[in-house]
Amino acid sequence: MKKILIKLVQPLFILSVLAVFTFVSCKKDGDGSPDVSVGNMSSGTIDPGSAAGGQVVTLNGKGIGQIRSIVFDKNNVPASFIPTLNTDSALIFRVPDTAFGGPQNVIFTNAAGKTLTVPFSVIALPNITTAFPTDFQSNSTVTLTGNNLDDVTAVVFDGTSIACTIVSKSRKQLVLKMPLTTLSRGKLKVTNASGERVTDMEFVNVNAAKTVFSDQLDNGFENWGWGGNYAASTDDKITGTSAMKAAYDATGSWGGMQLGNGGSIDITGYKTFSFWAKGADVDKNFQFWINWGNQKVITIPANKWTYFKFDLVTNYPGVTSVNNVTFQIFEDGKTVYFDNIMFAK
Repeated sequence: MKKILIKLVQPLFILSVLAVFTFVSCKKDGDGSPDVSVGNMSSGTIDPGSAAGGQVVTLNGKGIGQIRSIVFDKNNVPASFIPTLNTDSALIFRVPDTAFGGPQNVIFTNAAGKTLTVPFSVIALPNITTAFPTDFQSNSTVTLTGNNLDDVTAVVFDGTSIACTIVSKSRKQLVLKMPLTTLSRGKLKVTNASGERVTDMEFVNVNAAKTVFSDQLDNGFENWGWGGNYAASTDDKITGTSAMKAAYDATGSWGGMQLGNGGSIDITGYKTFSFWAKGADVDKNFQFWINWGNQKVITIPANKWTYFKFDLVTNYPGVTSVNNVTFQIFEDGKTVYFDNIMFAK
């Protein structure tokens, strides 16, 4: 009987040992990382040697297993990586979107605290996501927001040598003073240490446009409005010193800011009609007319400046002269501001 028990216990013991070994092995390799030892990390290269944020690159070398951290040394920007992509001879990782542009070192640290420093160059082209305003006059300011703007060295109108003056710059914001120019409109080419990029948005020159209102009523236009008070005001503005303050006070009926001209202005060859409007305390519907034709209905959002632009060929076919522009509001009176009401080439 004892012999039988001994024969049964021996295989059970062996199975138990194997089970423990298997559990320990699985736990050690639980994240899927290659089972490699900590190396000396004496040398290494990154392929490719330069890349933009978000791109995947590879560290090649010897003894580079068990990497625990990656840091781009320009302003100490960390990079994330997946341990399963780290072998004794390679590590695949992604350049962080937050990395600063230009030549720098990437520092790799392994589980033993040993470090490897490898030269690399981050391509961080200027990235413009918003601009305010997109209208400009000589010496007016435009604020660009985006990324990689702290090392911008030059801003010109694309295809020209017409330069803007850099007033201030940070990583996320660039403030420009606009030049005196006869250029009607154009995109901006922004250059930094990594290269250059052209903005998606166009900038329109108020000084080169046919204006109905800029800082005042222009080109023979007068206030012919009703149901409110309409006059230039320094309360707020987009460019220059003033905006048109439209204080509609009609109740339960139409009020209209009619900007009329005893003659007319010639808009032959002009491409767009545009204006800025700053809403009241609530979103409000307006209808507007050019020459009392082709009525448009727009919603002016509350408490912020909004840009409206209309292609003349599409929206006002055949119109070559203008003698009035009228903005109407119905029911409760509200105060709204308008600026740079104009036709541009």
